[in-house]
Amino acid sequence: MHSLPDNSQACRAESPPVTPPGFPLATRIRRIRLRVAPQDVLPEGVRIPSTAAPPSLPPSRSSSPEPLSSRPTSIRVVRRWKTTPNAFGIWREYYSEPSVIPDLDRSLASFQAGTRAMKPLSLPPPILSEALGPFPNYSTYLHAKWLWKTESGTISAAANQELINSVYSDKNFHPTDVAGVCFSTLRNKVAEYQPSPFLESDGWKESTVEIAVPLGVQKGDDLFPASAKLHVPGLQHRSIVDVVKRVLTTDPNVCQYHFHPFRQFSNSSSATGPTQRVVDDIFNSDAMIKEYENLRRSPKEQNCSFERVVLALQFWSDATQLANFGSAKLWPVYMYFGNQPKWARARSDMHSCHDIAHIPSLPESFQDFVCHQRGYPADSRLKTHCRQELFHAVWRILIDRKFIRAYKHGIVIAFPDGSIRRVYLRIITYSADYPEKVIIATIRNLGVCLCPRCLIRRHEIRKLGLRVDTKLRLTSRRVDNDNRRRLVQKARKFIYQDRRGVGSNWVEALLGNMSLTPTENAFSGRLHELGFDFFSMLCSDFMHEFELGEWKALLIHLIRMLNALEGDKTSQLNERFRRIPPFGRDTIRRIIYNVSELKQLAARDFEDILQCAIPAFEGLFPEAIDTKIQELLFVIGDWHSLAKLRLHTDSTISQLETATQVLGQQLRYFEVHVASTVRTVETPQEKAARLRRGAPKASKALNTSMSNGDGVQSRPKEKPYTLDRYKLHALGDYPSQIRLFGSLDVISTQMGEARHRQKKRQYTRTNKRNFEKQIATQTQIVENIRYIESRVNLALGLLPKEAPEPVMVAEEGRVPLGSLEARYWISEESRAPINLSELLRSQADDPAFRHFRIQFLDHVLARLRGVPYSWDDPVASSKEYSSVELEKDRIYAHGTAQFNYTTYDIRRAQDTVKPGLRFTGRGNMVEPRNSIRSTIMLSADETDGTTRRRRRFWYARVMGIFHCRVRLRNLDSSDWVRLDMLWIRWLGADPDKRTGLKAKRLERIGYVPNGEEPGAFGFIDPADVIRACHLCPAFDQGTRQDLLHGSKSVAFDIAVDDTGEDFELYYVMRYGATLTSKTSFVDRDMAMRHRGGGVGHIDPAQCSEREAYSEGEDDGDSEMSEDQSERSDADDDTEPNLGIVSTFDIDAEVEEEDDEDVSDVNDDLEENLGIDDD
Repeated sequence: MHSLPDNSQACRAESPPVTPPGFPLATRIRRIRLRVAPQDVLPEGVRIPSTAAPPSLPPSRSSSPEPLSSRPTSIRVVRRWKTTPNAFGIWREYYSEPSVIPDLDRSLASFQAGTRAMKPLSLPPPILSEALGPFPNYSTYLHAKWLWKTESGTISAAANQELINSVYSDKNFHPTDVAGVCFSTLRNKVAEYQPSPFLESDGWKESTVEIAVPLGVQKGDDLFPASAKLHVPGLQHRSIVDVVKRVLTTDPNVCQYHFHPFRQFSNSSSATGPTQRVVDDIFNSDAMIKEYENLRRSPKEQNCSFERVVLALQFWSDATQLANFGSAKLWPVYMYFGNQPKWARARSDMHSCHDIAHIPSLPESFQDFVCHQRGYPADSRLKTHCRQELFHAVWRILIDRKFIRAYKHGIVIAFPDGSIRRVYLRIITYSADYPEKVIIATIRNLGVCLCPRCLIRRHEIRKLGLRVDTKLRLTSRRVDNDNRRRLVQKARKFIYQDRRGVGSNWVEALLGNMSLTPTENAFSGRLHELGFDFFSMLCSDFMHEFELGEWKALLIHLIRMLNALEGDKTSQLNERFRRIPPFGRDTIRRIIYNVSELKQLAARDFEDILQCAIPAFEGLFPEAIDTKIQELLFVIGDWHSLAKLRLHTDSTISQLETATQVLGQQLRYFEVHVASTVRTVETPQEKAARLRRGAPKASKALNTSMSNGDGVQSRPKEKPYTLDRYKLHALGDYPSQIRLFGSLDVISTQMGEARHRQKKRQYTRTNKRNFEKQIATQTQIVENIRYIESRVNLALGLLPKEAPEPVMVAEEGRVPLGSLEARYWISEESRAPINLSELLRSQADDPAFRHFRIQFLDHVLARLRGVPYSWDDPVASSKEYSSVELEKDRIYAHGTAQFNYTTYDIRRAQDTVKPGLRFTGRGNMVEPRNSIRSTIMLSADETDGTTRRRRRFWYARVMGIFHCRVRLRNLDSSDWVRLDMLWIRWLGADPDKRTGLKAKRLERIGYVPNGEEPGAFGFIDPADVIRACHLCPAFDQGTRQDLLHGSKSVAFDIAVDDTGEDFELYYVMRYGATLTSKTSFVDRDMAMRHRGGGVGHIDPAQCSEREAYSEGEDDGDSEMSEDQSERSDADDDTEPNLGIVSTFDIDAEVEEEDDEDVSDVNDDLEENLGIDDD
């Protein structure tokens, strides 16, 4: 691999005058493009204050006041400890000087996505025999480790290769040591193995859960009790405290945990204003900082001098189907630690997910039990109630006395690095989809107040983004207070003592106004006395709420609209999506399925569809609504890219709030003025699914239908578009959730969904009977083997290695393969030599090579002389070209080039570019390659001689990647110099297209026509490339064949018989967001380059100026129809039981003019329901 030599670096010192290829040629304006060489700033970690300076800046008073009950008589002053800003202007503010900063000495490799960089612990190595634990010898350990850590039920080729590499190839492996070992007995010993005699963990336990089933009103003469005890067996669980102790004492990854939360700020020149808050993880979010500061202000434990820290617990739960066929399912509860960096939590090989419990379901004999007790079966409401009771009964077992004691008094733990701390457990988040949130929050599924975080009504959801919506979220948020618990207890008295039904009018009048359920919440019952509000832990779920929620609903309705139009529009849509090129390794995958059918698509598939929706849908709808649909797709893509940023600042959160306002306005306009113009019905797939679901009922009614002369209802049902959905309402909480917990990827359910894959693999290794216990045993074995493996490696001196640091090769002055410091990488090898003269003779009839020699020599001469060079017009005369000597008249072609760049979130990323043509040394053949990864972006700056104008970027398609060895003839001492270069085909901007946030349009570009003067093609220095980019054809604009002024050329994008053609225009795809761990930031980086304001984009040449929506975009009241406004006002006026809603939250801000009415209504209601003041 090769980087630029020293003289190439010198030739970048000045900016060359160039003439831009405008688009189209007829409207071309003569401008001078100024070459801008991007500055490559490498990622850098935190900087501590210098030893010469004081350890902290002048003291500042604590931002959060102490509780009145514990406030001392004197004013308490907290001296904050601040770090020094790094190259990106990032600095931290700690509550006090931290005892350890885990990411202080970060290598460049640790900033690369997909790199597992760890600091080995300095621990004394144990004796190998002790490290092996229950294993009799090293060979048995090797074989058992491979056998039990291979989770799949079948041995794949990869697993077989792992067996050869890790077991048979080990020089210390002896087959005779394995012979005679009973692996069944050994398996039990490993499962029961205790890493330390001081842990005293009980491991996995199986318990029976007891719940009370209300039996309701007596019917007839049968006598039965008001309730009966139901015993549900099969709960597999283990102590949360035991898991915490085990991880913190034995896991080597603990050295990466942040036990000292901090506020992070940015003084970057790209940020507006003096200082901006930066949040990207749990340990620099408001939620954890608040818990930590409250702990520091609280009195210490008696006679304890250990450092006190907070361990942030993140829980996740959801049921999953274990097999494609059958009814086997598992309902696991997972636990993560928010102190661990999120890049480690997202990696399965970091083992950051810990199983806590496998929740059992209601037994199949539940109906038999109810019928036996009261003589008639349970209805759906009773079964739903018992499911909630079962869930919270399980959590009452998990939140045991040990957990409560650790929550209140902490636990003393000796860490692997030798330090001793008192650790206090705090539940920060609980991630789940909506059906699970409903159970956790003990509210009704899709009730009147359907949000688990606030009391907003269903008809108010459509006000998303309006000022009244923001006010409602603040003033009507749910709080676990005495009033809520008193209402639940009163309802339970009605049900369990007075024999009222779960869905009776008595219970409905008491709880229906807030959509509560008569279930005692386990989190409230166990932890409310310690100041814990379980509503605050319920976080957003981006994957289910947006990608599988709102975007999926909009996409389905757009497909319904296409089905309602004349012509086969859906076939055109499917064809367009299949022709969209992929981008990156898995950022945007190739779409090979029919999008209109939406068969078995995952969240990542809906992401890809969203990112490419604008060019795919363009022109398929009537012109009257097509423009508004394009604007809506732009706004929803812009909102998506902002919400999924992995690093947020105050400005990006503010932009997300504005984007939410615009999104609400666009959706309301779409519902009223666009969707209503087309009568939509079910898609064929929706109709078929409905008929399958209704097949049992249809078969029962078949005889009746035939006797009446009617068939089963098979006509498609009408499907209007509506906004009354919880998932739409949830989008408005994202800005506040980011401030509270950090970026949305730290609370996403995607990590838990990925963990399900391990459970499904473990299920294949069970005998399918009592599989919950077998899966728990497998989990315990894998954890024990992982601990034993770390001990064995320490005994053998095989410490975990960090990625190698970048090193320079002094002899040649170039950066070798694998370095992240290089601006670009091109292979050192010269495998494809091409004779330049023979190449041009063989391609003499191709218009693409018309100016190849002149542009090549001019580019080389300028770089050898160290003077500015041109990308269009020659800067030297034909006589001067003779001074350039090309070694052996050869250039060398390469198949790939890799470009390194720093992303918006200060990570190091790479893009691989492949040329559009394939050059072969034999016969100097050139053939189309049609590479889908050949487009690049460059910095843009141009002038017409008097005024200077900053454009966004320039774009080009790489046709060839070359290097050559050249020198000047007139210098006797001149040595051969290697020059790397890219031969490109320029794309110019469409001057008739307004783009950006104000226009709600993507940037549109097209190929520059090739004429007598050079300008359509050219040579550039690879160091001038910012990164690769993603272009999608503008299908609605069609194709053309006259851009190259020739019937045959290898440079055409599309081969048509013996000729070729190019798309008229291309869209620059600026939006995209995926949570894939290895390439998670690449597409978000592209969005921030176009939007501006990325913390890592400190070079203004690599990003656009700040963009914003037009003024007035946040006023969405005008987009609500008069009927909707009247309906909303009428609903507000007739809202029942307003008093409970307003007084439920004791901290809510209620307007003074409403206080008297609220009090009167509440007093009347409490008197009617029999609620006492005490």
